[in-house]
Amino acid sequence: MAIIKTEPFENDGKTYEIRVEGSGWDYTVRAFLNGKPANGYRYCVSLPTAFDLRTVADIDAIKVLLDAAKRDVEEGIWEQYVDAYVKTLSKTEDQALGCRNCATRTITVSTVDQRKMFECTNCGAIWYEQRVMTNAYLVQVDDITEGVERDGGYETDTSLLLNGAFRAHETGPSFEDQLRSWAIQNRLQYEHFTTSGRPHLRFWRKTRSGPQATSTQGS
Repeated sequence: MAIIKTEPFENDGKTYEIRVEGSGWDYTVRAFLNGKPANGYRYCVSLPTAFDLRTVADIDAIKVLLDAAKRDVEEGIWEQYVDAYVKTLSKTEDQALGCRNCATRTITVSTVDQRKMFECTNCGAIWYEQRVMTNAYLVQVDDITEGVERDGGYETDTSLLLNGAFRAHETGPSFEDQLRSWAIQNRLQYEHFTTSGRPHLRFWRKTRSGPQATSTQGS
């Protein structure tokens, strides 16, 4: 776009330059200071027909943009925006989050299974951040937590976890110890039961409406 008009503008001891740029139907107004953009704002308008570039800066549609550019510099609108944005960056994650269930901001954040877990201290709701990568262990444990989150409960054949995510090793913790530790981290309750002669596990999370188990695997 060609520079059609420049207009000096004094504010707070500094000399700004308001530029009108355009060609044909489309025009942009922007404030500059020392040859560089004074802020992140552009004021744009598309006119219904082509105008003579020698006189277009004098029409009302352009004058309104000139006045807006000057006013925003005088009032420090861009600086206010930047200051507010920086303040949001200084917040801790739990201050910036709202609960999906009750909308309060009393959220605690912890890392479980290589991703963040969010817990509302007001209503007890729990949810997780979106996972960007996974592996065999994470697929198994995510099936449980996502089943509980989605359906209120999750059931699975014990052997799938016994030979998978919580397989015991000679020098490591037992299957039951691994299972208990993992459940505590994820705020989960569980119980052993038998169906069709095979041992199973049922997981749920305590809520005000009580536990229910509707999602199953390996039954």
